[in-house]
Order: sequence, then structure tokens, then C-alpha cells
Amino acid sequence: MTAPPRSRHLAAMTQPEAARALARGTAILVSGSVEQHGGHLPLGTDAYAALTVAERVAERIDAPILPLSPVGVAPYHLPWPGSLTLRPETFTRLLFDVCEGLSAAGVTRVVIVNWHEGNTPSIRWGADEVQQKLPLRVVVVESHIITNSLFPDEMEFTHAGAMETAAVLAYQPSLVRLDEKTPGSPVDDGNAGHALFRRRDIFPVMRDFREVAEEGWYGTPERVSQERAEEIFRAVTDYVVDGLGSVLSALEETPEQEKAR
Repeated sequence: MTAPPRSRHLAAMTQPEAARALARGTAILVSGSVEQHGGHLPLGTDAYAALTVAERVAERIDAPILPLSPVGVAPYHLPWPGSLTLRPETFTRLLFDVCEGLSAAGVTRVVIVNWHEGNTPSIRWGADEVQQKLPLRVVVVESHIITNSLFPDEMEFTHAGAMETAAVLAYQPSLVRLDEKTPGSPVDDGNAGHALFRRRDIFPVMRDFREVAEEGWYGTPERVSQERAEEIFRAVTDYVVDGLGSVLSALEETPEQEKAR
């Protein structure tokens, strides 16, 4: 009888297993959010979506995986009960403390797989402190950006629409409940509202997600099937694995560069 495959999750490993896995030098951290996604998707959609990508990548690059926190930085979703948030300083301290332990165990490279726009500033801030104080290189994978960029027509960059529904379908289909979908805001209105806050030149800072979508979500979640979701996230995984290879190769120092430091 063939033994079942071992989990890539660090928390599921025994201590000797973890020591061997971490000594290989790379660890994957996962960051998402616990926030409202209408009646058809779970509060942990962003956390599950990040895991959808991270678990597949971990298998491909032979690295242990650890959710940094299911809760992210999402204060603008708090008007909906069940939504939770961390303060940015809490998020960055958590990141540093976890990385400090990983570094002590032999990790030299941390890959952060993120699926929540609200986490990105804190990830950058925290990663900068990690790299200044610890012998670690941090690489960030914005998995929601990748998914949308690979399939811009199918994987709409909405909130609780086709893209996030696909990510949850690829993780655990039973968590998607389209028959319980609550009324969403018009897609055009949501896109226009989000575009204002996603500007890169002159932009406001969001206070309340109702500034984007009065009903809390918008999009077309019914457009995606489980089969298609699996295809999409295989492609996303391929992109991440290839991209990590090229980014890390570009960062490798030659002996001459090391001497010059």
C-alpha cells in the first residue's frame, strides 16, 4: 500500500521533518484576509485564494508553507459583521517575528504569496525591516494580480466576482454557495469606484468599501466553473514558478559582486 503524501504545511510536520524542510533554504508564507464577500463566498476568501496558489507552488518548488495570518489589513470592510482587521504595525511585527524564527532554522529566502490589496503596503514595510535586520531575501507574489493579468477577460478584478469565486472553487468547492448569493452592486459602478482607489498617480485612501460598492460586493461569480478554475490555477502556478526562477536568478550575485560588497 502506498503511503499518503506528506503535507507541505509546516504546522503539520514533525520537528525533524520541519528541520529538514527549512534547511533547504526556502519557506512560503501566505497572507490573505477575513472580510465580507456577499452571501456566496466565505469570509476567508482571500486567505483560501492565497492558499490555492501557495499550496500548488509549494509542491512544485519543494518548500514548506505557513499561513502568516488568515486576518489581514482590511479596516474598510468592518461595517459588515464578521470582517476582521489587523493594524499595519501588528501585521509587520508578525511578519518579522515569523521570519526571525525561519531564519534561525536555516531559511535564507521567504516567498510571500498574497491575495489582498490591503496587505501590500504592510508587506513591503515589513519585508524591508526583515531584509535590513535578518539575513533573508523576501520575494512577494501578488497572486490576485497575476490571475487577473493572465486572464483579464475571465478573471475580473472585482470583489467577490468570477476571479475570487474561481480561487475558492479551486481550493474547496463546497465553500462556494451561489444559491445564497445576496444582491450585489452594479458591475460598472464597482469598477468605477475601484478604479479611483487603484490609481497610481493621484488617489484617495479608502475609508469604507461602500465607497466602491454600496452592497459590499460586485462582479459575476456565476461565470466560472470548477473545471475552468482548476485550469486557470494550473496556469497561475506555472507563471509563479517560472517567475520565481527568473527573479531569483537575476538576484544571484557573482563571486566578483560578492567581493565588491
